[in-house]
Amino acid sequence: MHIDQIRTFLEVVATGNFNRAAENLNVTQSTVSARIRSLEEELGRALFERGRNGARLTAAGDRLLRHGHSMRRLWQRARNDVALPDAYDSSLSLGVTLSLWEEIELPWVNWMHREAPTVSLHVEADYSPGLMRHLRDGILDIAVMYEPLQMQELVIEEFLRDELILFTTHPACDVADEIWRQDYVLVDWGEDFRYDHDSMYPDLVHSFSAGLSSVAVQYLEQNAASAYLPARLVMRQLKKGSVRPVRNAPVFERTGCLIYSKSPADGDLLHLGLEGLRSVTAELEAQTARLVEAAR
Repeated sequence: MHIDQIRTFLEVVATGNFNRAAENLNVTQSTVSARIRSLEEELGRALFERGRNGARLTAAGDRLLRHGHSMRRLWQRARNDVALPDAYDSSLSLGVTLSLWEEIELPWVNWMHREAPTVSLHVEADYSPGLMRHLRDGILDIAVMYEPLQMQELVIEEFLRDELILFTTHPACDVADEIWRQDYVLVDWGEDFRYDHDSMYPDLVHSFSAGLSSVAVQYLEQNAASAYLPARLVMRQLKKGSVRPVRNAPVFERTGCLIYSKSPADGDLLHLGLEGLRSVTAELEAQTARLVEAAR
């Protein structure tokens, strides 16, 4: 049994279709079919029922699925560990969604270096779909993101509550004032936020919308404008007094999640990495709460 067979098997399961699996794996459909056929011959069982509506798992295929994700992650872990320099004895990888990247990644790396100096670390930033694929493929051990997809083999744990606060670089004002509405930037914080935001501000006109919160922060630094942002993104500006919360404005919440495998290759190391994330996040939340309170 080859790892490419397992990867192909898992991709067909994920897509339910040999054609789409081939596209995602960047191989031909005949290659996908050959790999699945070879795997079925080796196991002596049919793994899929082929039909017009795609490929469905047989009972044997369902039993293989219980092991397939662990086999892929174990292989990826083995590749990573074999390639480590002699100074390290294991590795751990973290992926963070772009809107959380700067505040979490470096503090976590520093925490891990203190607590586990012989662990080699890999970190990356991406949008949620890319992070979910890397988790599924075993490239990442842990990811931090909003609104993750549900996957049977992954644990999704709520651990970060972002308060989205209306900040402005206009003079200090109340939400009933008109001044903060001048040059308002609408940041895309997802469907739930958009629904709540539009319900609260049905007639609010925005000068532009931003998919990346960092763009909105930069715009506020250069213009008299307003936007809904988590306080952690404007900590430096809060300390300087160049950004302030709009008084009595409604606050929206967004939940960040930890996502990790139910069957990790190294459970103790995974739990150490999770402990580090919880620690640095708790400190970040406490620090931002103090700054917001002072600014009010």
